[in-house]
Amino acid sequence: MNQNQAKKTFKEKWNDYFARRRYYIALEEQAKQDKIQAKREKEMQKQLQKDQKAQAKRDKVTWYKKAKWAIQDFFHKINISKPVVKVKDVLSFVPRKLTRNLTHRKKKALWGVVFVIPLVIGFGYFFLIPFITTVFYSFSHIQTIGLNPVTGDNMGVITENIGFDNYQFVWNQHSTFRQRLLTSFGNTLLEVPLVLIFSLIIAVVLNTQFPGRSFVRAVFFMPVIFNSQAVEVAMKTGAELTAATAETTSTMLQGGFDFSFFLLEAGVPGGVVSFLGNVTSSIYDVITYSGVQILIFLSAIQSVPKHLYEAAKMEGATQYEIFWKITFPMVSPLMLTAGVYTVVDSFLRSDLLSILDYYSVNNFVALTGGLGMVTAHGIHAAMSWLFCLSSIILISLVLIVISRVVFYYDE
Repeated sequence: MNQNQAKKTFKEKWNDYFARRRYYIALEEQAKQDKIQAKREKEMQKQLQKDQKAQAKRDKVTWYKKAKWAIQDFFHKINISKPVVKVKDVLSFVPRKLTRNLTHRKKKALWGVVFVIPLVIGFGYFFLIPFITTVFYSFSHIQTIGLNPVTGDNMGVITENIGFDNYQFVWNQHSTFRQRLLTSFGNTLLEVPLVLIFSLIIAVVLNTQFPGRSFVRAVFFMPVIFNSQAVEVAMKTGAELTAATAETTSTMLQGGFDFSFFLLEAGVPGGVVSFLGNVTSSIYDVITYSGVQILIFLSAIQSVPKHLYEAAKMEGATQYEIFWKITFPMVSPLMLTAGVYTVVDSFLRSDLLSILDYYSVNNFVALTGGLGMVTAHGIHAAMSWLFCLSSIILISLVLIVISRVVFYYDE
């Protein structure tokens, strides 16, 4: 009997232990839930206060709003005045007669055609005709006829089809064009990922709240805003100063530590050392010419829906996870725009433009007797097309690579 009571007592103690254990676990779970609920309520209260402040700021009547309303009221009164109404009636008389029997959809289509016609004319005259002319010139030998002795105007040109001779000269016989083209291609291929990565990082930093944020934004975008001759000279001076500083530093360290020599002696391949050297030399260009890309990424980050960040914070996501799971996928579509802009901007700053300018203006041979001159417009056209094709190839590569990481959010 005593043995059965002892067993029963042990069993009761065992059950009591597990009951207390379940009770404590339930208390811990309830405490966690209360903590999460309190955190959510705190976040909601903070967001509510922020929204109330923003709404109060929007509802506040400032001198800017008063001036805006006054200007709108002024133009509205002018628009409904009798003289303006009469002028509108006279100007709209002919369109009303022409479109009297048309449906509303056909009227809209007709007005669309009317507004597109100037664009089509400008596109054809300023782009399409020169485009076709350069294709024809790149396969031709061009000679001007000369000047009209009476009017002094150019009497035209004589073209002779020579096939691919211009392209063969430019690619095989010209002293520097092919080397500069390949160098520009390689530098652009290196500069695009550096500029995109740097711009995205700076845009994420500038999207946070810190003192002097507006000033820092202006500093990065200042080279784009003040794109004038004075700023260009200042940039060249800065580049010369940077080169002089680098040369001085190299001279000072000539007898000391040479990092490139150290890497080569350590067994690092020469291509890797050259790549690291090009990356280092591209830092100045990356910082200087990344203003537009920073602005593109900053606008993309600010357009990300706020509720995605709020949901991620409530679930306990870290800043690293928020960036890779929300920020980067949401801004990835604009990486295509930033990549294409970077390629075009890099090619427009290429040394090849000086060669193109030289062959378009200076390189000609005058004929005797005022019979005209033999021009190099064919060579210039061939150079232009090679330059254009290389940029198209690079833009296509950038689009193919970036399109693999693009994510389109459908809300």
